[in-house]
Amino acid sequence: MRNDVANRRRIVRTLMSSDLKNLTEKTAKLSIDPIYETNWCDMPAEIKLECIGKMKFNERLSLRCTAKAERSLVDSQKVEIDEGRFGEDNEQSTFVLLIDNKRYFVKDSKYMNDAFELLNYIKKVGDFKTLYFSLGFAVLFAVYERFHTDDGLFTAKEIEFSNGIFNTVVAVLRKIKNGVESIKLRYGGLDSDQLAGILAIPHVQNVSYWHIHDYEGTDSLHKVAQMWIDKNAKLGSTFQVSNYDDGSFAEFLEHLDDRILSKNEQRVRIRTNNADCHILLERGLNEISEIVDFPQYFRLKVISAEMKESEYDNDCKEWICIMDPEVSSDSDNSSEQSDDVHEYDD
Repeated sequence: MRNDVANRRRIVRTLMSSDLKNLTEKTAKLSIDPIYETNWCDMPAEIKLECIGKMKFNERLSLRCTAKAERSLVDSQKVEIDEGRFGEDNEQSTFVLLIDNKRYFVKDSKYMNDAFELLNYIKKVGDFKTLYFSLGFAVLFAVYERFHTDDGLFTAKEIEFSNGIFNTVVAVLRKIKNGVESIKLRYGGLDSDQLAGILAIPHVQNVSYWHIHDYEGTDSLHKVAQMWIDKNAKLGSTFQVSNYDDGSFAEFLEHLDDRILSKNEQRVRIRTNNADCHILLERGLNEISEIVDFPQYFRLKVISAEMKESEYDNDCKEWICIMDPEVSSDSDNSSEQSDDVHEYDD
C-alpha cells in the first residue's frame, strides 16, 4: 500500500516538473516588454526612446532639464504641432503650443536666456503646421545675438507675422527650413527699400502663397511680378497685397507695359520668359472697396499660358477674406464680377 502511494507521488512530481518546464519555455517565447527594476540611467537607449515617445511635451521638457546626459535622446524625438504662437506680454516671452487644435503647452519666461533655451528646444523638436510671431516677441529675438548665431532651424509649413517690420521678418525667416508654403505679413510697416530686401529672401522667392497686409507703397505688384519672371516662378505661385494708396495698378502697367497680353480695369495678363506661364494681376473690385478709408486689394498669380478668360475666378471676396477674414460674407455683388471696362480711378 505504501509503495502504491509513493509511486503516485513520484508520478505527480514528474508531471508537475514537466508542466513547469513547458510553461517556462512558452513564457520565454512571449513578446512581453521587460520590467526594469533599475535606474533610468541604466536602461538601454532604445527603451528610453520608447518611453520618451509616450511622454507629453512638458514631461519631455522636465526630463531634458533634469537629465542633461539624455538631452540628445529627448531632442531626437520630433513632435507634430498644429500651431506655435510666440508672443510677449508685460516684458515676458510667452509660448503657446497647440496640438489637435487644443492648448497643449503654455509657458511664460521673464528672462531672455531661459526663453531662448526653451525656444531652441521647441525649434529642434517641433514640426509645425503654423508658426505665429507677435511683434513684441519677434523684435526681442531679432536683436538677441544668440538667436542670430545659433544654427538651429524651425520646421514649418506656414509663417505669420503680426507686424511686417523688416529686420524682424528677415531674422525669423533665416531660421526656417526649406519647404515653407505660406508667409503672411500683417499690419504693414514695410517701405520700398525693405520690400526689395524681403524679395531677396529665398523662402519668399519660392513660397507658394504670401501676402502683405497694408503695404505702405505702390510698387509691390510690379516688383513681385519682376522677381517671379527673373526666378521663373512655379505655376500657382500667388501674392496678395492690400494698401490705402492709389497707384499700384497704374505702376504695374507702366513698368511691365512691354509684356502686356490683355488688360481691362479689373485684370492685367502679362507674359513671362517661360512660354508655358503667364502672370495674372487681379484687382478686388466690389461694393466694399467703395467704403471710405477701406484698403484696396490686389492678387498676382502665375497661371498656365493655356488658361482661358472664361476660367478666371470671379469671386474676389473669397481671396480677399484670406487676408481680411473680417470682410463681411454677405457683401452685395462681391461674388459677381464683370470683365467689362468701366470707369475706376486708380
